Amino acid sequence: MNPISDCERDFVRLDEGLMHYRHAAPDRVTAAEPVWMMHASPASSRSVEPLACRIASLGHCRVIAPDTPGNGDSAALRHTQPELADYADAFVRMLDALRIDRVNLYGFHTGAHIAIEMAIRHPQRIGRVALDGLLWLEEHEREEFLAHYAPPLRADAWGTQVFQALQFIRDQAWFFPHFKRDPAHNLGGGAMPPTLLHELTVDLLKAASTYHLAYRAVFRHRLDERLPQLHHPTMLMADEGDPTRVTVQRAAGLVRASTLHVGGEGWSPAGAAAKAQRIVDFFGSMEPR
Repeated sequence: MNPISDCERDFVRLDEGLMHYRHAAPDRVTAAEPVWMMHASPASSRSVEPLACRIASLGHCRVIAPDTPGNGDSAALRHTQPELADYADAFVRMLDALRIDRVNLYGFHTGAHIAIEMAIRHPQRIGRVALDGLLWLEEHEREEFLAHYAPPLRADAWGTQVFQALQFIRDQAWFFPHFKRDPAHNLGGGAMPPTLLHELTVDLLKAASTYHLAYRAVFRHRLDERLPQLHHPTMLMADEGDPTRVTVQRAAGLVRASTLHVGGEGWSPAGAAAKAQRIVDFFGSMEPR
């Protein structure tokens, strides 16, 4: 079987409007349950496309990667302040529209938080769950992140939103949180590759007026309350350089049926290959629920 090099692209219509998704499948699909892959903010499904292709090839399964509502090419939800439950319900409505009964979930950062809510709210629709990076905020941090992390981008005649978007993406690679630009919060990494910087900036600009809504829903998410309600087989993951890796280790203690993997560089070519194999092994390692 030839490896899959890129995804197909399609839309499905919900009440809010068109929802965009990427999908890939090998010539011969043998896995019963597709993999539903959810990306980080403020990106789109383009950011997980290489990983989706590897998982489809290795797992002999169909992979669907939607754009989060209000991000990429997906319409925004109608709520003025959507919560993660609203994003989770919208994705299940997408599954209904696509006539998919059950999926295994992979979520990266924002996508991981949405995955938790999908599994809790719609347990019969979900098989296994892979959570790649989670954000745990204490109360004083929550207010700070809500106030400073994801300001709406407003277009003006001078195009200052373009420079704001570029700086937002650039600084995320250097600092965590990005609005604390000092040595104590320097991630110690190099500059983001120019092509990736461009792609993520374009994704952000496409969602300028709504990208912040999913971020803020994550900042309001209380993992200490929600994780104990997650009863699906769950793998918690984080790359060695992921600033949320400490949260992932903390979260593993609250999920009864969990395994933990921290380490590696998941978005380099070799790291993505190892990450894909780890996910495929986990999804295929247990009998269906």
